[in-house]
Amino acid sequence: MFFIFGINSIGNAQETDKSLAFKKNRPQKKYTIFYQPDLSYQIQKQFYLIRDANSGNALAQHELGLRYLLGEDGMTADTIKGAYWVGKAAEQNLTAACFNYGILLINGWGVEWNPFKAYDYFLKAASDGMPQAQHLIGILYTDNLIVKKDNIEAYEWIKKASEQDYMPAIETKNDLEKYLPPNIFSANQDSSYNIVTGKSRNADTSLSSQLGLVFIDFETIYDTIMEVTEKQLIEDLFHESNKMLADTLGLLPADSLLTNIHTDRISVLQEYAETGNSEALTILGRFYEKGIYFENNLIKASMNYILASQLNYPRAKVLLLKILSSNFISDLISEVKTKKNPDAMFTLYGLSTLELYNQITKKEADEFLIEAAKQNHLPSIIELANNYYAGKSKDGNVSSGLELWKQAAQNGSFQAKIRLSAANVFDAISIESLAKSIQTLKEASKLGSVLAQISLAYSYENGIGIVKNKSEAVKYYRLTAQRGNQFGYEELKRIYNEIRPNEKRFIIN
Repeated sequence: MFFIFGINSIGNAQETDKSLAFKKNRPQKKYTIFYQPDLSYQIQKQFYLIRDANSGNALAQHELGLRYLLGEDGMTADTIKGAYWVGKAAEQNLTAACFNYGILLINGWGVEWNPFKAYDYFLKAASDGMPQAQHLIGILYTDNLIVKKDNIEAYEWIKKASEQDYMPAIETKNDLEKYLPPNIFSANQDSSYNIVTGKSRNADTSLSSQLGLVFIDFETIYDTIMEVTEKQLIEDLFHESNKMLADTLGLLPADSLLTNIHTDRISVLQEYAETGNSEALTILGRFYEKGIYFENNLIKASMNYILASQLNYPRAKVLLLKILSSNFISDLISEVKTKKNPDAMFTLYGLSTLELYNQITKKEADEFLIEAAKQNHLPSIIELANNYYAGKSKDGNVSSGLELWKQAAQNGSFQAKIRLSAANVFDAISIESLAKSIQTLKEASKLGSVLAQISLAYSYENGIGIVKNKSEAVKYYRLTAQRGNQFGYEELKRIYNEIRPNEKRFIIN
């Protein structure tokens, strides 16, 4: 189980002439002087603030840092200077500064990315009773990235934050309780943790919307989710990768029915799905399964669920398994044998590769895929090209795989363009400039393409076609992990492990 979070920024964290979106977690101190004309007033105000900051006043240091970060009150936005001064205040254990400096560290904004130092600063703020920090510490105990996963410890911290009426913590607490044994709640009445619970002057219930907190459980999701509801599918659209899609579809977080999607926007959903957006693919599958907006078609439903399952979206696989529990297989085989239905052939192939159907050999599954591709079945062409390119089929090679993708791209397939751009990033196939590949991947990422996000993470991590930036790599791997992608999560862990301190409290294995 893990939570992943990130804060949306405006501008690049490494640019000193751009600022970041940043919460104003200011302590309650104001610097006042006599009234003067605006320009003179601002200059004198800055003078006193800088003087106090240089003299070691933690409140002034924090205030000065925030002004640099926000570029307000006459200050030119400067992320590096802002981080410096917030850090100076944090060194003096100012609660709000500790929290804000932790945010800068965990995102690599104006400072070197270091989630372990961020944890220490969050812990200090949490121990001082700041509910936002308590909530974050609780979340960090669920993701198994910084500290070893401990749901009980997580629950204790989140519960403390919820007791201060911090709404995001209340919502997270309700989610987490579903995964804890009932006896935990009675035991929790006498908490042994010595945490200040007074109201924080810095509390702001809008903060979690910027942090983008997400709850995913890799270990138990298949065992505990007996039913996937339409409300859950809608909620997943409000993760960072799909907020634009949710808005375009006219959905609200409180919606519980997919029929709330505006009919004239189904084509937009299809556009997102074509990029390899796992949530969009799953909703399309649901439409076909339930006969919403489209004629009921379990084969097309399964095909979309398979495509989403290949991207590790857990809800898709649960829905797919529900279909397989019916008489679906016999109908599917009939469609393959009597009608040579390409959707059916791809579906049978997909079930075999996902190891959900073992009554055909790998060779037979590959033959179904090839036959479907010959009928210009786009998902089959993309998949066949991938098998050739990756050396998974003796019938083709890298060149034949690339050629299939090129043909599909020329025929208008955005998915094929994404595959070619990803191949250019990972393997330097030189079919186009790296700049063009990065542009394609960024466009696809905005539409929620999982492959595009993974490719961009790799690009930023290794400086391929773009300036190397580990914090950006972490951001993109995190986006995929939020959505259940196991590869993205493993890569995220690898990056954390590369700088993991050799301290007992940070050992997670």
